[in-house]
Amino acid sequence: MEISTEKVLKQDVVKPFGLQDKIGYMLGDLGNDLFFQFVSGYLMLFYTDVLGITAGAVGTMLVIARIWDAINDPMMGTFIDRRKVGKNGKFRPYLLYAALPVTIMGFLTFTAIPGIPDNLKLVYAYITYIGFGMCYTAINIPYGSLASVMTTDPVERTSLSTFRSVGALIANLAIMIIVPKLVFSDGVATAGGFMKASAVFVVFSNLCYFGAFKLTTERVKHKVQETKEKSSFIKTVKTLLSNRALIGLMLASFGMLASMMAVNALTPYLYKDYFKAPELISLGGVIGMISSFLILPFLSPLVNKFGKKELSVGTMLIAVAANLALFLMPIKSPYVYMAINFIASIGTGFFNVLIWALVGDAIDYQEYITGKREEGIVYASYSLVRKLGQAIAGGIGGFALTFIGYKAGVATQTPEVAQGIKYIITILPFVSALISTIAMTFVYNLSKTKLAEMTKELELRRG
Repeated sequence: MEISTEKVLKQDVVKPFGLQDKIGYMLGDLGNDLFFQFVSGYLMLFYTDVLGITAGAVGTMLVIARIWDAINDPMMGTFIDRRKVGKNGKFRPYLLYAALPVTIMGFLTFTAIPGIPDNLKLVYAYITYIGFGMCYTAINIPYGSLASVMTTDPVERTSLSTFRSVGALIANLAIMIIVPKLVFSDGVATAGGFMKASAVFVVFSNLCYFGAFKLTTERVKHKVQETKEKSSFIKTVKTLLSNRALIGLMLASFGMLASMMAVNALTPYLYKDYFKAPELISLGGVIGMISSFLILPFLSPLVNKFGKKELSVGTMLIAVAANLALFLMPIKSPYVYMAINFIASIGTGFFNVLIWALVGDAIDYQEYITGKREEGIVYASYSLVRKLGQAIAGGIGGFALTFIGYKAGVATQTPEVAQGIKYIITILPFVSALISTIAMTFVYNLSKTKLAEMTKELELRRG
């Protein structure tokens, strides 16, 4: 299969790119992240404190689920690349097809069935969590690939990345504010609370997906042509491995996401068991998110001046220093922790907002070095690494909790366990920020100058 790119030239046929597209794209990630962040931040707590599954068993399950993703994600990406463009586009239809399945599976994932035997609880967790992951792949890969066909303009892509990040931030704020109020009763997580929260997200996620479908427009059409040469998976993998921009981005995102997921999963434990203040979970999360909102007005001017790669590296060094301070300092006040974590969030915020524009550049670089347009498989490969980061973060969190002696279901943990939680939740962000900085500095190769050269060359090839 070969994919040739054809731009729609008649301006009266396709609406020009504008605010409607940005809002629609933002709604897509808002719909995705309501459940994704809910899973990231509270699934471990649901399994250990509601279902009574050991943290070690949960960690093993997360790793096994990601092994399946190693098979499922590339299959989905390849399937999408080979799909012909329909009347609603190539990627937009999946916002309708997969919306209800992913939200229903999300609801079931957080449902504690009354009377279920203890020996079947882990089985139920495997079925629902892996099922949710498969449905999430079916909607997230097309959604992530959608940006590359909405526009080819680098500035407009940066704006899409910004609005996507806004959608993720709104979802995070909703999780931080709504979930603790619904889930906890007198400081204890309840099965009914988890069910109420997931029911709310089923409704709002579906509304967001429908809005994303209606408001976005695909402008770059891909005509799929049959050829005598059969596509080779091994050959595709080799070309992906030669894509330094993608590999560097994978490594950086892996480190950053592993940190974010581990912190999200362990934050309820930090405030509940270390600071003895579960009522501050929402405040701690909101303060961390405020930093991402604050950087938005400065993003485009700084990118125009320094470049995406250069800005990402410089700001992540701030995160390295702040997270090291969190680990080394004997912090006893939750407010001191929040203040330093706020600085660390400023450092990682620029990279997290720019990430989707960087993915679009990596997709273009794949076309630049191979002559083929392969959004689905490139995005699926990147998505797989993100999921591996999520799994390893969850695995590390679960195994670490087991190692320090965390007891599922008990009201109070020992001081040694509480101190261990503090060490875990601070050392992981430091290590991951360091890995991300190294990857973006020495592996990712699309500097400001190189990116301009590549964009110009691709424009010439496309005519």
